[in-house]
Amino acid sequence: MVLEACVLCIDNSDFMRNGDFAPSRMEAQQDAVNLLSGTKCQSNPENSVGVLSMAGAGVTLHVALTGDVGKILSLSHGIAIGGEVNITAGIQVAQLALKHRQNKNQRQRIIVFVGSPIADAEAALVKLGKKLKKNSVAMDIINFGEEAENTPKLEALLNAVNSDDNSHLVTVPSGPHVLSDILLSSPIVQGEDGGGEAAMAGGAGGG
Repeated sequence: MVLEACVLCIDNSDFMRNGDFAPSRMEAQQDAVNLLSGTKCQSNPENSVGVLSMAGAGVTLHVALTGDVGKILSLSHGIAIGGEVNITAGIQVAQLALKHRQNKNQRQRIIVFVGSPIADAEAALVKLGKKLKKNSVAMDIINFGEEAENTPKLEALLNAVNSDDNSHLVTVPSGPHVLSDILLSSPIVQGEDGGGEAAMAGGAGGG
């Protein structure tokens, strides 16, 4: 299994109050955070996960890199909703957190939830993506809620950061489906090696 340090970047802007993902974008996202942190920590006992929020008064690191799923779940619940999201600042803080990981053998990954319109210019995102690629940071992007508006910018970011198909963009249109269910069968959860446990969970759900 891949040895990895991963930071989840949560979109906690005002757009997260919307109910187009049941019961709300924020709660759908929270379920997905629970799923991803659990999957990452189960796939390798030495993996670590951190959680930060990208809106409100500024980027806030709620959970420093840890392998304790209970700690991740308790500290990432109840993140306040408000303000506008700052994607580039969020990603930069996540990269900094990864840089200071204790186990330098861990590969670095950032998972970004984007559920509100991106204010950043495409050029700024591309520049950031290239910097991540240079520093061997992989990125998964979960594009939901404002997917039509954000897709071109997020595709440009993905193309800049992607190296040997180590980064993924999953676009989830609003509808009667569950965000975390869609992620179960996505490359983000399945991982580069098919991620045994996640694949089994996905198979059970789809059967």
